[in-house]
Amino acid sequence: MCFSATASFATAATLLPVGAYCIARTRDAGAGWLAFASYPLAFGLQQLGEGFVWLGLGSGDGELVNTSALGFAFFSHFFWLFWVPFSVWLLETDRTRKKILLFLSVFGACYGISIFIPLFQEGWLRVEVMHHSIAYQATMIYDDYIDRLVIRLIYALQVVTAFMISSNHKVRIFGVLILLSVIMAFATYRYAFVSVWCFFAAILSIYMLYMVKDVKSRDACTVTV
Repeated sequence: MCFSATASFATAATLLPVGAYCIARTRDAGAGWLAFASYPLAFGLQQLGEGFVWLGLGSGDGELVNTSALGFAFFSHFFWLFWVPFSVWLLETDRTRKKILLFLSVFGACYGISIFIPLFQEGWLRVEVMHHSIAYQATMIYDDYIDRLVIRLIYALQVVTAFMISSNHKVRIFGVLILLSVIMAFATYRYAFVSVWCFFAAILSIYMLYMVKDVKSRDACTVTV
């Protein structure tokens, strides 16, 4: 999380068991619900990685910072760009919406790879503390052609649009919550947007407890409008 190692580890300690519960709750409900149930677990692992970033920064261990930051970036710069539309696609039953979501999944995977893989080059991912928050300074292959604000907008639209396309009202509600978190993070912590937005989204992933509470079998995958 954006404030301390303790906060990051505490968030991870909360989300990991929530994720395990959600996965256990949906194990017989089909791939769509199972994909959503994995959100808290994935966010928990991401926050765990950021906790180790804090530890590395505090001890001056550059190798720990770099390795942990890459682990965090795997989720923030690749995984969510692909997994969000893919998970919505798995749950969707409307053919037209599924086609759009499949396109977004492929686009997200390609876009995510294009911004994550280059970070393995030395100096392409820099981490610093700004106003008690972690700021990830990532060099991107698009920097000479596209304004960074536009890149962030594409990212946000990729994620939010996937949720809003869904014909499932619970998924759309989560999309609205994520959109509000985008606005809040950008308005208050623009200098550490990636870290703060991921923290807000991680907290919001507890919403999955509500999403899966009535899921009992594959029949529960029927879309509710």
